Amino acid sequence: MKAFFITLIAALSLASTVYAVPITLTDTTQFTATGTIATEDLKAFGTGTVNKLDGTGDFVTWTHSFTFAPPAEQIMLGTLTLALYDDEVDRLLNPFSWELGIGFAEDGQWDIGAVDTGLYQYGLDVSALKDGEFEVTVASLLGDFYIVQSDLTVTYEPVPEPSTILLLGVGLLGAGVFTRRRKTSAH
Repeated sequence: MKAFFITLIAALSLASTVYAVPITLTDTTQFTATGTIATEDLKAFGTGTVNKLDGTGDFVTWTHSFTFAPPAEQIMLGTLTLALYDDEVDRLLNPFSWELGIGFAEDGQWDIGAVDTGLYQYGLDVSALKDGEFEVTVASLLGDFYIVQSDLTVTYEPVPEPSTILLLGVGLLGAGVFTRRRKTSAH
């Protein structure tokens, strides 16, 4: 009898830990001259083409939208990665020219600096990710550069599924039936 309850408790413990495995999801926004591949991602842009920030004040604003499936119990990590491209055409005419960009994110973070071709990665305040949307703006302060892609990666711990609670209830019911039958057969 004691061995049965120990086995039952061990099985229930293992069943509940299965659902504590973190899940990572990535939402990608790709930019084109006329918009974004997922048209709903684009919120606003300055002059000219969407993907080319063509001088002082030109900007693009987009929103990453994602669904926690299964639902999130705790968001553990959020990362934003921007892929930027500097065509450097203007450097042939003026070797002293350079690109300067600025970015703002919904979590209150911002960054300003020279823009070269490459990936720019930022850790995010996970509390801004709870609603399943995250807005970002990138602007040119000087020079021109392209925004190619934006990846938002979120790692979270899912809410334990109701089947775990159901498993616990069935296990306790089974234990009660087993104990009752054992007492009945002892008489």
